[in-house]
Amino acid sequence: MTMDLDFKKYQATGNDFIIIEADQLSPERNYSDIAKKICPRRIGIGADGIIIIESKGAERDYAMQYYNADGSGPIMCGNGARASLHYVHQYINKKEQYNFLAPDGHHQGLIDGNMVEITMQDADTIDTIEINSETAYLLNTGAPHLVIFDEITKGRDIKKIARPLRNKYDANVNFINQNKDGDWQIRTYERGVEDETLACGTGITASALVMVREKGQCFPIELEARGGKLKVREKAQKIWLSGEALQVYSGNILL
Repeated sequence: MTMDLDFKKYQATGNDFIIIEADQLSPERNYSDIAKKICPRRIGIGADGIIIIESKGAERDYAMQYYNADGSGPIMCGNGARASLHYVHQYINKKEQYNFLAPDGHHQGLIDGNMVEITMQDADTIDTIEINSETAYLLNTGAPHLVIFDEITKGRDIKKIARPLRNKYDANVNFINQNKDGDWQIRTYERGVEDETLACGTGITASALVMVREKGQCFPIELEARGGKLKVREKAQKIWLSGEALQVYSGNILL
């Protein structure tokens, strides 16, 4: 049976998402199958993943489920969570502060116009590994990440380097470096998308934690991804991720 499904398309620092409210879907609908059908860029709507907005509970304003374009999930997505908060603020319940549930647990969120800030999962441990005689860092910020300090150049194809590392460590792969002006830059290869994306919220959070705890940097940390800048700060023993999130269009699709 087909359904005429309403959706909103969001982008958050270049990550793009299809947002759907769960009450449009029958209980037996498989979110993974929906993601695989509507995320492909040539035969679907096109997105890095889908976000399902579920109803509020006693201790939350709403819950979100995130599935990657290949159907894998549910898993935490930092930029997806920021997009979900913007959506809820715009269409469901306008507040200044939110509590919501994501696949990795409870989070808090703040919104000011299109600037959205959320709490992120702190890493329990940061493991060091050796890659080509250089130290890299493996940690989990709601999703597993490998952080590598390596030169980033615009024309460099990081996919060739990242794919075998992604497979070996079953993690997203982040390359960060400081340019000649002193600004920190990042490029990320993401599991589930199986390609470089324009930004990754959990990856930028992971990279900031490595910079502070392993490299002597201080919060706040600002990193520039290909899709824009994100900031990571620490307040009241919580890690916060902030940046813009925007609705880019709305529509409907037959499923």
